[in-house]
Amino acid sequence: MTAAASPDARAASEPAVSDDAPLRLNLLLARRLEEASIRYCHWKSNVAIDRTLSGDNDIDLLVDPDQVRQFTEVLSNVGFVRVRSGHDIPGIESFYGFDSESDRLVHVHAHYKLVLGDDRTKNYRLPIEGPYIRSARRARAFRIPAPEFEYIVLVIRLVLKYCTWDEIGWSALRGRRARPKGSERAELEDLTARVDNRRVETVLAQHLPCLGPPLFSRCVATVTPNASLRSRVAVARRLERALQPYSRRSRGLDRAVRISRRITLALTRRLREPAKSRPVAGGAMIGIIGGDGSGKSTAVSSLECWLGSEFDVRLVHLGKPKWSMTTVAARAALKILDSVAAAGARIVPVPPVRRLSERIALFRPLVWLVCMARDRSLAYRRAHRFALGGGLVLCDRYPHRRLVSMDVPRIDQMPGGDSTSRIVRTMIRLEKTYHRSILPPELLIVLRVDPEIAVERKTTESPESVRRRGAEVWNVDWRVVGAHVVDASQSKEAVERELKALVWSALG
Repeated sequence: MTAAASPDARAASEPAVSDDAPLRLNLLLARRLEEASIRYCHWKSNVAIDRTLSGDNDIDLLVDPDQVRQFTEVLSNVGFVRVRSGHDIPGIESFYGFDSESDRLVHVHAHYKLVLGDDRTKNYRLPIEGPYIRSARRARAFRIPAPEFEYIVLVIRLVLKYCTWDEIGWSALRGRRARPKGSERAELEDLTARVDNRRVETVLAQHLPCLGPPLFSRCVATVTPNASLRSRVAVARRLERALQPYSRRSRGLDRAVRISRRITLALTRRLREPAKSRPVAGGAMIGIIGGDGSGKSTAVSSLECWLGSEFDVRLVHLGKPKWSMTTVAARAALKILDSVAAAGARIVPVPPVRRLSERIALFRPLVWLVCMARDRSLAYRRAHRFALGGGLVLCDRYPHRRLVSMDVPRIDQMPGGDSTSRIVRTMIRLEKTYHRSILPPELLIVLRVDPEIAVERKTTESPESVRRRGAEVWNVDWRVVGAHVVDASQSKEAVERELKALVWSALG
């Protein structure tokens, strides 16, 4: 991640760019690929290459498989992170980068094999990667293939995506028509106007003899708006048969997988959000500490919105963890006992009953603190397992031993906590044990703000409370424990930029 910091630092000192201007990160990537002599091309949707450069579209690169190591090194050096998603396709990888100037995530699809087909299965690999890349010339930053290659592949893609009977039927069930999107039709029209038809026939004869000009001509006719339903299904069937030597699965099995994944995805969307990307290097626990008025909750929410658009993110509040069933039951039982004992002391005001009422009132907050410590530990365990599975966890109010009163063991600090009672000693030990089970996060960020500034910001709390909690964070030398300190007195935008840079560096 160090190599990516210098371009961002230079960008910060230069004038801002418009929303449709090329992103600095994308231009840097294109330049570094040239400098490393990587054999590649931006293999599709080049009619909208300006939108790709500006970050509105993903970057789809076809890369020589003999240079995968050099290619991934270039991506890593400019700050990209390799990720995995729900249905990874062999020969295709995804990477994300962060352009700090535009505050955008950039998605790179790296294809080492030219794999096509339905979006759910990508069943066919066209063995023309070498000539496809060799035909490319640099234009608008990235290398772009000859229009004849791009045209042939686009026509095949459109037939396989929109003309199979199962796709037509599935679209009809949803009240739609299976047809290319507006951007795909525009791309087809642009390429149709630019290709040399004789050159198209030459490419087919040399590199895809299984298709042949007659079948390809029928494919072209099929993706026009006036093509009949019957002809679309018939041509798609013929194309799938012709491409069988290049398939990963048989036609029947591929159709079954497509149908099952459509149904699974539809059910998944109703029950929960579809799976998102996770870093291949593993997830991370990101703890954020800050007193009242430091903008901690706002910052965490901003990070969740930023990362959650593409990554599998979970927000956990360790300061106020969700109650477990044990806590709910214990809280209800203590409340009932306290009420019954207090009522008994009023009805029968004898010393034994009064002492019982006082003892329950004494132990009730101590038991509550043990339950809270247990809930913190349980929330941490769930979050830690999620991170081990590749997810990203944002922890609001992370417990830390350097703190004195916030989210730390407190029973031995309370009235009655110093009792020599065996029960109290047990509760003290339990509370500390639960807190010790919460290990340090991969990234600890401290939002540090002057307590007086915090008092001015946090007007909904008493000044004494805000000042005390702010001073607790302000007076600690956090560098000793390896925390990253952010000056929270800056503007909200400046704090968010610094936080995003820290979080992104942790993902690398």
